[in-house]
This record gives sequence, structure tokens and C-alpha cells, in this order.
Amino acid sequence: MTTIGDLERKAGIATSTEERTAFWTRFRHLKGEHRLRAGVAELLRLVAEKENATGDTDSTPGAAQSKRERLPPLTVEQHRALQAYAAKHGRRWKSILNIVWMGAAPYDDGGILRGLRNSHGPSWLVAYRLPKPGDLVDPDLEAPDL
Repeated sequence: MTTIGDLERKAGIATSTEERTAFWTRFRHLKGEHRLRAGVAELLRLVAEKENATGDTDSTPGAAQSKRERLPPLTVEQHRALQAYAAKHGRRWKSILNIVWMGAAPYDDGGILRGLRNSHGPSWLVAYRLPKPGDLVDPDLEAPDL
């Protein structure tokens, strides 16, 4: 059985009170068990991400790929699911989706959005920008012959 302290160390969170507090403060909006579950889920994601990271032997600062570059690119379906969610929830759609991903109501993130939470994580959502309407091209559709 793994303790939360073990998970924090595996995820790369320092053992200082300040570092641990900084990590757990992100979940302060949740209550009780929801806070704990959300924190553990993020720790597990960080550990998995760290274990799956490429074995870059160059130790110079900035030599490793950025976190965003290591994530798989979104599919057209995933972009469309995010656009639909944004249209449904308005300008606060990201904060609503983040709260839903942490286990709170309205529980309306479908399979595609839940998959994004598992693969990319809540911190990725903050930096995500919706594509402009004409930017998505469905790879299943053939280009017209000119």
C-alpha cells in the first residue's frame, strides 16, 4: 500500500511544508473526501507522467521537452467535444469542467472529456485554447478535387 507521502515524493513534490501546501492548496475549493480524491488523482497522474517521460540524458536546463510537447495532440473529436462543452456552459466553461473533473456536479463530462482528464490532466485545461471555427479539418473527409 502506498501512502500520500510516497505518492508526493514519486510525483516530484518536495517534502517541505511549503511545497506540499502549494500542491494541496489547488484543491481547497473541494470539501472532505472530494479534496483528497482529487489530490490523489493528480498525484497519480503526475507519477504516471514522470514514469512515461522520455529518458532524456541531457541534464542542461531546458533540455527536456516541455510538458505540453509530451502530451499527445488532440483529435478532431476531442476538440469538438470541448467546443460543445464550451457552448453549453458559456465563458466559465473551463472552471466548470475542472470542477466536474474533480468529482463535483453537474457530472456532464462524457467519455471523451473524461478521457482528456485522464490523458492530459486538469493543469493542461488552463492553457488550452479553443480552435477558431474554420481551423478544424476532419481527416475522414477527402479534399475536393480542383
